[in-house]
Amino acid sequence: MEWTAVEGEDRGEVRLYTLSSCAWCGKVKDLLNRLGVKYQYADTDLLSQPEQEQIVAFLDSITEQWGFPVLLIHNQYMLSGYKEKATRRLLGFGETEAVVDIPGAQPAADPDPAVEKAYERLQRFCAGKGWFLNQDASFTRALVKGLLDNQKRYGTWACPCRLVTGDRDQDRDILCPCVYREPDVREFGACYCGLYVSERVFRGEAAAEPVPERRKKNEPRQP
Repeated sequence: MEWTAVEGEDRGEVRLYTLSSCAWCGKVKDLLNRLGVKYQYADTDLLSQPEQEQIVAFLDSITEQWGFPVLLIHNQYMLSGYKEKATRRLLGFGETEAVVDIPGAQPAADPDPAVEKAYERLQRFCAGKGWFLNQDASFTRALVKGLLDNQKRYGTWACPCRLVTGDRDQDRDILCPCVYREPDVREFGACYCGLYVSERVFRGEAAAEPVPERRKKNEPRQP
C-alpha cells in the first residue's frame, strides 16, 4: 500500500486514513501540518479496491465504530473524526500551545467558480426546503468541493465523508442529501458530514454534537 509521507518533528508513529473528498480529513491534515509533526497518510478512496478493502478490514478489526478520518498514534491510540484536543494531547502538545507556520505556505487560492456555483445552488435548494447549511462558509465550500469531486469520479453527489463504491444502487442511501440527514440533524444538530445543520445550530443558539455513523456495514442497500 502506498503512503504519502509528510516530514516534520518525529513524535512517534502517526498514521492517518483519509478520503480525498472529505473536508474533515483535510482539517486533520492541516492540524498535523501546523503542529509540524511527521506523519503518513493514505487517501483511501484513491487506492485500488483490494487496498480499500484491506484498510476497512483493518479498521474494523480494531472497532466497527469508526469513520473517516481515522488517526492512529503510536500504534496504540485511535481517533475517529476530527478531535483537535485529543490529537494535541496524544502528540504531547498543550491544548493552547502555539503551532508552527508552515514554510512556503501558499496564500488562499482564488474561489473556484464551479464550487461557488454549486454552493449558491445548494443555498437556494435549502431555502426552498427550510433547511440550513453549515454557517462556516469556508468549510461548507470544502464539503461542496468534495461533492463535485465525487460527481466527476462516480457520477453522483455521494457523501464526501464516506467511502463510495461507485455502484449507484449500493451508494443510493448516501447520495446527498443522504437518507440519514433528517434524523441526524434532528438528534445531533448536524448531518454526518456537517453540511446541513439545524436552525438552532445555524443561529448559534446551540452547538452540533458529534454525529455517529447510522449506516450499517454489510447491510443490503435498498434500490
